[in-house]
Amino acid sequence: MIDVIFAIKFVHVLAAGVMFGTWLCLAVFVLFAHRSGNTSVVALTFQFVVRIEMIVMAAAIALQPLSGFPLAVAIGLSPFGEFWVVVSLLLYAAIAACWLGAVRIELRIRGLTREAALNAVPLSAAYRRLFRGWCLLAGPILVGMVAVYALMIWQPRLD
Repeated sequence: MIDVIFAIKFVHVLAAGVMFGTWLCLAVFVLFAHRSGNTSVVALTFQFVVRIEMIVMAAAIALQPLSGFPLAVAIGLSPFGEFWVVVSLLLYAAIAACWLGAVRIELRIRGLTREAALNAVPLSAAYRRLFRGWCLLAGPILVGMVAVYALMIWQPRLD
């Protein structure tokens, strides 16, 4: 039984690490591309970011509950009976909702920047507005992921 628990825990922690690491790296790439002011760089970066979001981030986000619930049951926890698990689930739902919003914005930015790069025109006001919206979502995503990590380590109880 210990081997099964270890395997599930490994997948769960690995998915959490991939989520945080991938999102942090992509956020840094996006910020550097934006700061460059080069339309082609921004377009190419968002092309890359959207692809990684769809492949890596989507898989990591899906693996979290698929490994978390079996892990809780395997170690004898009621998934909805522990304070820290419930708070983690609420944070996870907020992270996933913000992430979906960010991906939607990234898709729109990818299209705008691709057109701007192909037409050799500067980035539009619509891009800047979308980028500000993306930044408003990026902060809560990163803070939420750090908070979930803290809850996984600390595991506070209301006994």
